[in-house]
Amino acid sequence: MNNFDFVVCIPARFASTRLPGKPLIKLKGKELILWAIDAANQLGARQVVVATDDERIQSLVESHGHQAVMTDANHPTGTDRIAQCAEIMGWEETTWVLNYQGDEPEISVANVEQVIQLIQAQPQASIGTLYQRVNSMADLFNPNVVKLVTNHQQQALYFSRAPIPWSQNLFQVPQDLSAALPANVDFKHHVGMYMYKVEFLQRFVQTPMAVLEKTESLEQLRALAMGEVIVAAATVEPMPHGIDTAADIERFENS
Repeated sequence: MNNFDFVVCIPARFASTRLPGKPLIKLKGKELILWAIDAANQLGARQVVVATDDERIQSLVESHGHQAVMTDANHPTGTDRIAQCAEIMGWEETTWVLNYQGDEPEISVANVEQVIQLIQAQPQASIGTLYQRVNSMADLFNPNVVKLVTNHQQQALYFSRAPIPWSQNLFQVPQDLSAALPANVDFKHHVGMYMYKVEFLQRFVQTPMAVLEKTESLEQLRALAMGEVIVAAATVEPMPHGIDTAADIERFENS
């Protein structure tokens, strides 16, 4: 991994609106959190740690020889949870941390390398992340599909659950979700994988939630409100879909 020194933190809450106890759900006979750990262990990190709020998850992880720390159950975001994990682990301020989602049973090593190359090329950035192309009008207008716009330096300008950029000439409300997307616009779907330094995490948790963050329920908007630089690039390989619903479980089981 380009001799880049980093650690991985996997936030794993027990509560989930759609799938309660999601980290402990079994896929092909193995708990989801163990799938995530096994995938993270392929990334070349110095250390992989699960940050949880539930003793059952901690017990399972440790019983398989992996590392887990107990964090506050009331963290408003995954980034806040990772910041507490970094404090517990005593990671230095210069340590780069990869936020690997606990509901991702698979991930491309090439995509992680992409994030690393991105932040190495732009050392002024506080966060590196990825996006994929939005391929349908239905996804563009789906509030669960987070969109972003970037400048010519691959820096994020804004993230939203709304369709951005908005086509004044082509979009109407209500929108025909079966219509084709404008071919000349690159609509971007944010992939929730972040890499950031511990030093940034410390500043992030000391900053009150931003109005835009509360409005959109998107934690990355706190970083933008702080004036931080977020660099984002297109994934070099398709990102697998996370496990969010019963249908996702069935899809994974049949894959």
